[in-house]
Amino acid sequence: MEICRGSQCLKVELIAYSMPREGDVDKLVAESGAISHAPEFRELNEKRVRHLILLLKKLGHESVFEHACFTYRVEGISRVCSHQLVRHRLASYTQQSQRYVKLRNPKFIVPESIFGTEFEKEYFEILERASNLYRRMVEGGIRKEDARFVLPQGIETKIIITMNARELRHFIKLRCAPDAQWEIRALARSMLKLAYEVAPILFEDLYEEYIENYP
Repeated sequence: MEICRGSQCLKVELIAYSMPREGDVDKLVAESGAISHAPEFRELNEKRVRHLILLLKKLGHESVFEHACFTYRVEGISRVCSHQLVRHRLASYTQQSQRYVKLRNPKFIVPESIFGTEFEKEYFEILERASNLYRRMVEGGIRKEDARFVLPQGIETKIIITMNARELRHFIKLRCAPDAQWEIRALARSMLKLAYEVAPILFEDLYEEYIENYP
């Protein structure tokens, strides 16, 4: 059994994103917005790209953001977090299956609030007992799809996420908010940082609010 304290095991990678033949993600979005108001495609310089994206945000014309997509590989989150994540339905997910994958050394995400309390010892004992019982059941012939029922929600999972830029912005606004649950907030902020690296104009407002000026 392995314990992850808070978000210490969280690992987020941006493994793919929409890359136009020329330019970058910001330019792809700007060109998509420009064609809706122009008779033909025009070459857009960096200044024009910035102007168009800022205008699209201001007008709320975010449908053109859907032309850009981002794919992340995520490790080190709990099933508690993934249950919240997949409620965002305008996205695609592929999650590690507990039905097919044998958990040889289960990893558990434990909230910071548990450590140093009167409940810590008992909490870890329950995780240990659940891990041992799962292992013994699988070794004893119980199918993994049935043995998994004993595992707590804090069990670590892995997932691939694909969102278009419009949905990603919506997700970030909801899940980076101060009242969002701490684990999915950490995930959303990590996803935002990576998106900002490849599409700085598209995500600069959110980056400023939730990273640079975050309380």
